[in-house]
Amino acid sequence: MRYCADTWFLLHVFEKDPKAVSIVEDTKRGKTQLLIPVIVFAEATKKLLQKGIPQSLIDLFFSGVEASDKAAFAIADKLIAQEAARISLTYNVPLIDSFVAATAKIHACDVLLAKDDDYTLLAKKKYIKVQSW
Repeated sequence: MRYCADTWFLLHVFEKDPKAVSIVEDTKRGKTQLLIPVIVFAEATKKLLQKGIPQSLIDLFFSGVEASDKAAFAIADKLIAQEAARISLTYNVPLIDSFVAATAKIHACDVLLAKDDDYTLLAKKKYIKVQSW
């Protein structure tokens, strides 16, 4: 299974949600792959800093998440940016969420781990598959 992480998922991992941690552990064991769009990394870092979490603890957290060759950060390139713009315009999805969806689609992820109403229409149109709990 190839997952793409939204901010919601990373915050659940940080809070030690058992299901989220299980996915990260499966990634570390090589059972799954986890793709983290760089924009999700930025948004999760911002939200954790807003909660008063020290940068050093955030860095340690992300080191743990990416402690596998099956976990990777995805840089937004021109192709992803163009697709994100198209998604945002076509489906009226905020640009940040469009970048995440475009990253998941272009990198052929099976599932986007997210709980955001902005992805509902994209899932209904079968653009991406979304999983939350």
